[in-house]
Amino acid sequence: MKNIIAAFVFLTLLPSLHAGDKTGGNKGSRVLDGAAFFASPFPDTRAAIPLPAAPRSIAPESAAQEGNTAGEIAGRCPPAYPNEPQILQTDFRWDYTLPEMLVRFGEMYASPKRLASRAYWDKESGTVKFPYRKDRGGDIAITPEFIQAVQRHIEKAFEFTYIDAVFFPDMGHSHLLIPDGLWKEKYAHYPVARMTGMYEDMFRDSSLRIFYHTAEQLQTREPDGQLTPDERTRFRYQTRNISGYIDPATDLYVDQNPESDHNTVNDVPGFHWWGAGFNLSAQRDGCFVYNSGGKSYRFDLSMFDLPYPGGGDF
Repeated sequence: MKNIIAAFVFLTLLPSLHAGDKTGGNKGSRVLDGAAFFASPFPDTRAAIPLPAAPRSIAPESAAQEGNTAGEIAGRCPPAYPNEPQILQTDFRWDYTLPEMLVRFGEMYASPKRLASRAYWDKESGTVKFPYRKDRGGDIAITPEFIQAVQRHIEKAFEFTYIDAVFFPDMGHSHLLIPDGLWKEKYAHYPVARMTGMYEDMFRDSSLRIFYHTAEQLQTREPDGQLTPDERTRFRYQTRNISGYIDPATDLYVDQNPESDHNTVNDVPGFHWWGAGFNLSAQRDGCFVYNSGGKSYRFDLSMFDLPYPGGGDF
């Protein structure tokens, strides 16, 4: 089974299934599980063990669990209406403490603001589509299975307490991991004018992983460069690089980069790194659903980064 569990095992020290150093651009990157976690090159983060409890989410939720079938998505995912409020870069800042980030998440979840150029249900084709550039092929059709895979990533991340919120300051953007051989054989040959077709193929390809940098704007270090003493924040620092296959039954993988001050991985052994993924953000009227703690929460997806006031993104 390709989806070998790479979530940390904290009570029973299983043998490492995925552990290996990477030389080159991201030297020292490794994916860890079980005993490999305890042997990880972060001796100053042992306070993160055992697994600390996650703070309680303060975002509103629905009373009954929902799903992401085509019929459910069609019923709640119209295109953006004219002048729909958009989430902006300036809605956030760097170096949130964990309590501050949770408060901001609750505020943004309840806000009318949604991702710019968010995915929508296209009645004519009967599919979900990402708005995308016409000069690169136009809107990108995606399947309910792709949405269900993203849902799985979110739900497993909450289950293992790898995340605290689904928005830009935490789990809010993604990248793609393409097997090296498949990249050379197939995806490297797409011209820019056919990027829509490339993304449609990639988002249907269960051999690819979606990679998320979490804790994006969480303050993990003090002004003197030392890791924050907060136990939960230290755990978030160690587990900020997560990925899962484009498969509604996938497990999660966790990578670390001991050579990065912020434990940022941007190169994974055996995979071509494709930086241009999608953004995700939870919001009360979102098109899609994840379930956590027996409740359902809504979220949106977009192929575009958060804009600045007046237009323009990262």
